[in-house]
Amino acid sequence: GYSSAGESVERVARAGLSILFLFLLFLLFSVRAEDDDDDDTFTFTRVIMGGSQSGERAMEVSDAGELQRETGFTAEEMQALQRTFHSICNRKEADGVIHRSELKEALGFHDSMFIDRIFRLFDRDENGVIDFREFIRAMAIFSENGSLEEKLKFSFQIWDVDEDGYISREELYRSVGASLFENDVKVSEDQLFELVDATFAAVDVDGDGRIGMSDYARMVESNPSLLNFMTVK
Repeated sequence: GYSSAGESVERVARAGLSILFLFLLFLLFSVRAEDDDDDDTFTFTRVIMGGSQSGERAMEVSDAGELQRETGFTAEEMQALQRTFHSICNRKEADGVIHRSELKEALGFHDSMFIDRIFRLFDRDENGVIDFREFIRAMAIFSENGSLEEKLKFSFQIWDVDEDGYISREELYRSVGASLFENDVKVSEDQLFELVDATFAAVDVDGDGRIGMSDYARMVESNPSLLNFMTVK
């Protein structure tokens, strides 16, 4: 058993948020800009927006500048993220967009639902690929410029598999199992059920059998250390 409901809640949250943090850390810092140009204007070499699915349209410099202003990334950060994006999207198709198989290979993830959830949340238009604009906007959420509301919403959606605005016991069971699998943590089925039950007992305050956004936000706010997993500095 667990010493307290609070401990079980934190273990569940850390299971998912830690792997999310490692994922974001890889994306933000795996490829750094090679020059030390202090100019705050981002110089785009060539970024394809949507690859072959959008007629190989290159992003205009003005569009790139707008994206930089929108996200708050510095020129150096944008250059680093551009390099990261291209290092992933050129692994197989070389069509200027990131496919699920390319993201999975780049991160070394297992073939679990966790990579499906991460990919789905980046792929905002649900066309089956991640273009550069989607990539940058998602990364901005977990930068220091991202708001707490954005961070909470994004991380909540990882658990909300059917996207109905609530986390059910089944969704939490599947999501925690997948994230523990990604972390190479082995637990028995009984232990996993115990963890989920203890979490619901502590977080589902109104006892309606599901965890809503307000329940989730309260859980994170009562465990301030979890916020460290939501911001990559």
